Formats: sequence, C-alpha cells, structure tokens
Amino acid sequence: MRFWVGLCVFWLGCSNVLAGEIKAIVNDYPISSFDVESRAKLMLLQRNESDRAVSETLKKQALADLIDERIKIQEAERQGVVPSNEDIHQAMKRLEEQNGLLTGAFNQMLSERKIPLETFENQILADLGWLRVLHKSGHTASVSDAEVQAREKMIRQELAQESFRFAEIIVPTEEKALSIWQKLQEGVDFKELASAESISDSRNSGGLVSNADSMYYGEDVAPVLKQMRSGQLSRPIAVSNGYALVLMLDKRDALTSDAVTIWEMAQAVVPPDSIAATLLEKPIVGGCDVFQEVVKDDAIPQSLQRGQVSPNQLPAEVYGLLSEAPFKTLVGPVQTPDGLLYFMKCSSEKRRIVPTHEELARQIEMEKMDLESKQKLLEIKRNTVIEYK
Repeated sequence: MRFWVGLCVFWLGCSNVLAGEIKAIVNDYPISSFDVESRAKLMLLQRNESDRAVSETLKKQALADLIDERIKIQEAERQGVVPSNEDIHQAMKRLEEQNGLLTGAFNQMLSERKIPLETFENQILADLGWLRVLHKSGHTASVSDAEVQAREKMIRQELAQESFRFAEIIVPTEEKALSIWQKLQEGVDFKELASAESISDSRNSGGLVSNADSMYYGEDVAPVLKQMRSGQLSRPIAVSNGYALVLMLDKRDALTSDAVTIWEMAQAVVPPDSIAATLLEKPIVGGCDVFQEVVKDDAIPQSLQRGQVSPNQLPAEVYGLLSEAPFKTLVGPVQTPDGLLYFMKCSSEKRRIVPTHEELARQIEMEKMDLESKQKLLEIKRNTVIEYK
C-alpha cells in the first residue's frame, strides 16, 4: 500500500508513488491519499460493509493505521526480521483456509472492489514483522490460575444478567435529537451520524454499546430499553447528559448454563408476483439448500441470508413464528413493504459460552501481549518523525 519516491522495497513497485496528494510522511516515507482511500476500502471489506461509501471519519482512522503500520515495518527492517514474499503469501493462504475460501479468493474480492493487492499484503507484512519484533525483544506474558479463575467468575456474573447491544447518538438538545431522528428516518447511516454528531465516547465506534445492562442510562430509562425489540429505533430519550437516540441491535436474556442453543437459519424476501413466490406455495423438500436454490434468482437484493443466531436474540415476533416450527420447514410468508418474507430453521446445536480454562488463559495472555505491543509501539513512535500534510 506504500508508494515511495526513489526508494521502493522489493515487494512493491513505484508506478503509483505519486497517486494523489501526500497525507503524511513517516521517516521520509510518504503516505498518499490513494493509500488512505485504498486502506479505508479494505477496512470496509473486512467489516463486511464494503457497499458503504468511504467517509472522512474512516479516512482519518485509515491514515492513523497506516502510520502505525509503517512504523512496524520500519522497525522490522531495522531489526532484520522482515517477512519474505513467501511468508506473506502463506499467511494469505492460511487466512483463506480459516475463512473457508478457495485459494485466490482474497485477490478476487480485492480486485472486484478495486483495492490494490499491496494494500492487503502490507497489512500482513506489518503484522508478521511486528510479531517477530516482539519475539526478538523477548516480550512474553505469564498467566496465573488465579487470573483465569477471576476471569471465569466475571464472565459468569455477566451472563447471569440481562444484556443489551445497541447503538446510540447523544446530543445536547431535544431539537438536535429530533433533527437527527428525522435524518435516520430518511435513511442516513446511523454510524456516520453517531461519529459526526454524538457527544458520547461511543462515537469513536459508530455509537456501538455492547454488554450494557438496563441501568445504562439510569433507572428512569431502564423500562424503555427492556421494552425495545431488536432493530427498533427509539425517539429522543432524555438522559443525564442530553438526549439519546437508541438503535437496539440485539438483547440477551440472563443465562445460567455454560451453553446456549444456536440455530442456523435461512431467510429471503421475494416479490409476490415472482416465480419463487409461486413455488414456495408448495412444501419445500430438501431443507435450506433447496430453499436458497428456489429463491436465489427472485430474492430482493441482500435479503437472501443464511447464518447462525441464538433464538433469544431474535425479535419477539420472529421467535414466535419459529419457536414451534419444525426444522427444514418453510415458515411464512410474512408481508413486508419489500415483499414476502420467508424463514427456515436449518439446524440446531449447543454452543459453549463459558470458555475453557485453557481458552481463558490464552485470551488473557493475548491481552497482555497486546498491551505490551501498544507500549512498545508508543515508545518507538516517540522517536519517529511524522509529518502531516
């Protein structure tokens, strides 16, 4: 992703060195606006949000990431632990295997979205090189049994409480909140408005609030959170520091066991006058694969989905339809503004939600290593010449 004047490392060419204006220089290595745009598009792809436009907020984050990335690569070069081209290609292959993708799938996805391959390769280069820097520096992290036991106790306490995941926008006045509410009704992206308008610290994550309890805004607002259903947007709510707009994403009931039930589900919306709608009037034999095959040509764009979900995360009205339905049996149609909505439960499994002792130990170890990594990066950054243009 880096395009350098005069001096280029062996895995990159110099043809795009002047692509766009220079946004920053890290120890004489320039980062261009083209680099920033490419990295921002890669970030959207990695978040499964590649259909969104690149915002100025995302570009700022991309530039910050690129600066850190360049510092890591330069430190790996200084210590003589730069990964080879083969190391990078093998890492990409492992990532494809871990994600159930065919070899070369990443290249195709990047090409379809006009993201240079070097953008992804340099991200891997920085990550691999930085791991080698940390290893060579002797960075290790030990974890005691007491730490693991304390973490397990904390997890169990959290699971024993009702939990909410939602996005928020908090502004000082009700008038401002109503104005933003209207924009949301018109289809403006919630994350963009949260990043641009919210006065809450959650604006840095697009307004996302995870693992909150009903008392997040205090006793007066608790009943509102409890009554909201997944996917619902509130009107302005008076809170301690202004007015909040809340988009409920999902809710989790209090859990008392180590495992939860997970459903694999398929769903699609088809036009009432489509061939698929006619075919779905008859029973579907063959389960979710056949259901998807029947609707694939007529389904409303992006409505054909298949994935895993905990039943207690479903909206009440959807759970009511599905709770007693047999698996591999079509449920619906449900009339929606876009067409006829159909569901199918494909399979069910029990999934452990409290990690094992070994998993918790590894998790704590990674957290400690991440903290050490950030501290070392900060130390190196103090001696790095960074110029913003």
